[in-house]
Amino acid sequence: MDLYNVISLLGKGTFGTVHLCERKHNSQKIVIKRISINLENGDEINVAKNEVAVLKSLNHPNIIEYFDSFMKNGTLYIVMEYASKGTLFDFIARSRPNRFQPQIVMNLFCQIVLGLNHIHSRNVIHRDLKCENIFLTGLQGDVIKIGDFGISKILLNNKNAHTLIGTCNYVAPEICDGKPYDSKSDIWSLGCILYEMCAMEKMFDGTLSNVVLSIAAGRRKVIDVHFYGVQMQQMIEIMLQIDPNDRPDTMKLMTLSDVFPSLHVLGTNLGCIPHTYKFNFSQH
Repeated sequence: MDLYNVISLLGKGTFGTVHLCERKHNSQKIVIKRISINLENGDEINVAKNEVAVLKSLNHPNIIEYFDSFMKNGTLYIVMEYASKGTLFDFIARSRPNRFQPQIVMNLFCQIVLGLNHIHSRNVIHRDLKCENIFLTGLQGDVIKIGDFGISKILLNNKNAHTLIGTCNYVAPEICDGKPYDSKSDIWSLGCILYEMCAMEKMFDGTLSNVVLSIAAGRRKVIDVHFYGVQMQQMIEIMLQIDPNDRPDTMKLMTLSDVFPSLHVLGTNLGCIPHTYKFNFSQH
């Protein structure tokens, strides 16, 4: 830590703390995650090694960038990119009761799809994809960064995962049922996120038992199709299919008629979004 100044505590999680820091030699702001490790506990060591391995394997404009990691006095330090505009969860909370324009939703959604496609192409499943783990950065906050890979899993030899893990509001039904799962569980979470960006509320909310019952019973809410269009609702529905085999993968999502044109515009305008696309980060 001799190379960094600690500015503030950003958050605490199950496995560590996250601090906003700056490099002493150039004042660049970065994030450092500290994970205290019991060197006699194999599970803790494996969790730490897994997060570093996942971060090292990913390199994409829509994913939080990994810079470095090092051990000191039984603590693992992971140095990562700082996304200065907060999380998508914060952005939604600040914007209520106003809702996002459809083109803003598609801009955000397409960037998440691009980042998730890269993650899945590396045989990684995120396993905790939610608005709190999607970050905003850029001059206007128009660049999406997927982050927090603490419970991600690298699927070796394309095998399924089995561990019951994730955040209940976004967890796929196969995980609730204790069945094996794969990258299609992230697609379910993505469908929940798309609904949340349109409706400004979670698709599934309440106690764990209520959420699980709603998922099992197929009690899914509907967005305002007059404002967002029928195709947006259809995209949410295909991602929230109970059978994971019925859900599209990220490559299929990118070919959908609503998504493909937005991806083209995004590729030419990202970072310099026209005025009508720029986000307002002021309090409402």
